[in-house]
Amino acid sequence: MYRKSERHQMGLWHQDWEEYGESLQLALGGAGVTDSNSEETEELTAIQYVQLMRDTLAATTFELDDHAVDTTIEGVPCRVLKPQGEIKGVYLHFHGGGMVAGAAFMGDVENRHIANTFNLAVISVDYRLAPEHPFPAALDDSYSVSKWVVNNAWEEFGTRSIVVGGESAGAYLALMTLIEARDSFDVNEVQQFIGANLTFGVFDWGGTPSQLGSRPFSGDFDVLSPEIIDFFTSQYLPDKSIQDRRSPKISPMYANLSELPDALFCVGTADHLLDDTLFMANRWKAAGNDCELIVYPRVPHAFTMFPSHFVELFSTQRDNWFGRILTE
Repeated sequence: MYRKSERHQMGLWHQDWEEYGESLQLALGGAGVTDSNSEETEELTAIQYVQLMRDTLAATTFELDDHAVDTTIEGVPCRVLKPQGEIKGVYLHFHGGGMVAGAAFMGDVENRHIANTFNLAVISVDYRLAPEHPFPAALDDSYSVSKWVVNNAWEEFGTRSIVVGGESAGAYLALMTLIEARDSFDVNEVQQFIGANLTFGVFDWGGTPSQLGSRPFSGDFDVLSPEIIDFFTSQYLPDKSIQDRRSPKISPMYANLSELPDALFCVGTADHLLDDTLFMANRWKAAGNDCELIVYPRVPHAFTMFPSHFVELFSTQRDNWFGRILTE
């Protein structure tokens, strides 16, 4: 279902949220977060920019979970977090990073929260990254792990309920994994997937209007820019034309979306991936699936990494969604 405000039927956010968007812009500036259009990033070569991203993440202090276990599943590195109580489901998670950076440990705090709150075993996938491993390496890793989870969830965790999810590029991999499962797994296996938590994902590698720069508040800060998105795309999909990038095997926006599970879509209006979520949520619904769409005003890409009211709000709304799909 779509979340509607009391202001008018098609409203996607609450009126009070707008003041938080303005305060978030100030907080980002005060924290010294670099705008994606800064001169420093414009002068870097492609490989230098990839290395800068990886070095920045490596130098960032992430709170690690002491009980997380690093393992391999079908040859793919994964990070597993188990709840303190009886396991009631599996959350198959994919991290973000533009297909060129990022790691499973980045999600330890949120994944631990999800594990303990909903008694889910969390498997976060450290898929291969571009440009060293371009398309379809990350998808192959995602599909291999998902097949293992489907075949072994009952024996390993005592459950057959699976939720997939991720942020940014991770949301893309989660959605592509669902489509692959529907098309390649048998009916009983597909029915194990009960939900998809898709947060500010990239769903059209051919470019949506917002990816090209058209946003409701064009002057708002974002960690992405059209140039950076184009760079990520060139690393993940080298030598692919725009038409090639819009193949359903690459961009889920053009795929058959029928018979997919309940989904949660969240995005901010300052995000250059705004339209990916808006378009996908509507196509999801038009295909006959259930979904909830939540849009945050004046909020950039990857806002969950920046402390603000919206992170608390997002966490509450995401938890409400998890609670609902796990009890239906």
